[in-house]
Amino acid sequence: MKQALTGKQRVSAAFKKTFTDLNPELDRVPAYIFTGACNAKLLGVSVREFLQDHRVFTQAQIAAYQRYQPDIMIMMWDLSMDIEAMGNELRYPEESMSVVVKEFLADKSNLNKLKLPDPHNDGRIPGYLEACAETKKVVTNAPVSGVIAGPWTIAMGLRGASNLILDTKMDPDFVHELMRISTEATKRFTEALHENNIGIGYSEAPASCNLISPEIYRKYVFPYHKELVSYFKEKEIGVGIHICGNANPILEDMVATGASNISIDSGTDLGKAVEVTRGKAVLIGNVPTDCFLAGSRDVMGEAIQKCLGQVLDESGFILAPGCEVPAIAPVDKIAWFMELAAELGSY
Repeated sequence: MKQALTGKQRVSAAFKKTFTDLNPELDRVPAYIFTGACNAKLLGVSVREFLQDHRVFTQAQIAAYQRYQPDIMIMMWDLSMDIEAMGNELRYPEESMSVVVKEFLADKSNLNKLKLPDPHNDGRIPGYLEACAETKKVVTNAPVSGVIAGPWTIAMGLRGASNLILDTKMDPDFVHELMRISTEATKRFTEALHENNIGIGYSEAPASCNLISPEIYRKYVFPYHKELVSYFKEKEIGVGIHICGNANPILEDMVATGASNISIDSGTDLGKAVEVTRGKAVLIGNVPTDCFLAGSRDVMGEAIQKCLGQVLDESGFILAPGCEVPAIAPVDKIAWFMELAAELGSY
């Protein structure tokens, strides 16, 4: 029986398998869970408390690591930190995620008033940075990784989905100018995270082909993704990209950004993603998040087994849910995921 490895060792092995000729031995497939607001249950606090108090967020993430033992500890707060710091007004329901009540760029003439946030001083961003640093002090056997909004997510949050999509047809220069600003905001947040050696993943849910066309992605999103990746690669900082829903038409583009890891949702073909990413990016995904709400342990096991059955050993694959685990997911079902990953993903 192989000796159990740490999360850091399993994740390191996945990257070595992808980017080098090395083929380190693993005890099992690396695995982790996108857990954010659902972790509030572990402390018996509301989602509002979880989102508004970075100390509660820190305690909840540490409790989640201790309860679930993922191979990567994801610091998933919410994706509205940047847009809130840049002028959006939010509402915080007691038991659900924050809601935008006023978009700063609902009137796009406000673009010339838009200011870049200072990650160390503005909004909730300083609290997030502190939470990541404090969690890293406790979680020593697994990488601690930040999840922050990518530039398209920021742009859409500030302008609104319908408006921004219409702008791509009616006012392309405005979209590029906004993307220039949001990319700089993402860059500053990333640099602040790296100061504490926190890993970085960009969540770009609205870049899904369920919402925008591949052409919009290639013209208005891809260039800025590539710029960010190239900028940080020069600094020897690897970043990852996650896109929700259907990313099949843009998988090659995602890989062409040069991102060190690509995270896909259950709406994306895992088999195709394996072929596209092999030797170019670590692939992460893509168990349906429905498994955390409905169905039995066996149903979740079948979903995990289906993923593992499509993955080749040399792909450097990391098993994970396709997206963030829903806030209302029962704790026991979340625990099943890592238990089944250890059982079914063992070599």
